Amino acid sequence: MINKEKLILYIWLFSLFFIILLGVIFSFKRPPSEIIAADKELIKMTEKVRMYYRNRPDYWGLNNTVAIEQKFYQGELKDNKIFNTLGKEVVIGADGDGTQVMPGARSFVITYRELDKKECIELAIFQGKEQDKLGLISMSIQNDKGTYDFSWGNKGLPLSRKQAKQYCQEKNNIMWSFE
Repeated sequence: MINKEKLILYIWLFSLFFIILLGVIFSFKRPPSEIIAADKELIKMTEKVRMYYRNRPDYWGLNNTVAIEQKFYQGELKDNKIFNTLGKEVVIGADGDGTQVMPGARSFVITYRELDKKECIELAIFQGKEQDKLGLISMSIQNDKGTYDFSWGNKGLPLSRKQAKQYCQEKNNIMWSFE
């Protein structure tokens, strides 16, 4: 028969093991804080662009220059370029190159450049709240293997982690198109 002191020790060790195991499981499920911050930056930039253009019929003229002048960005500004929390360049405009949005265009693109595979996967699955997703028209992942376009419906938004792993490579650009 096990004495009372040993029983208490076994219960205590089992409890400690269980708590550590839960911590490990939950740490793998949640993206790193920098990814969460970069995701929030994307949402904030989108909100600021929409707010600035709310009384206009379209996003005519939007590009990085306007984004810098109007302080749409959340991260840093270096050499007249916007950088997010991850230290990656951010481009705003009609496309992934930041081309100026032309008259009549009812959408704009925010691009995060040079993301590594892990950053790409975490950001591609778009952690934002449902209301933030409502303005998302499409997302593209661009890398050495090609450009992969995703929209709501047939070719899959929201993207699953498995899909993101399939398309993300070592160096990626993600382009989100918003209305």
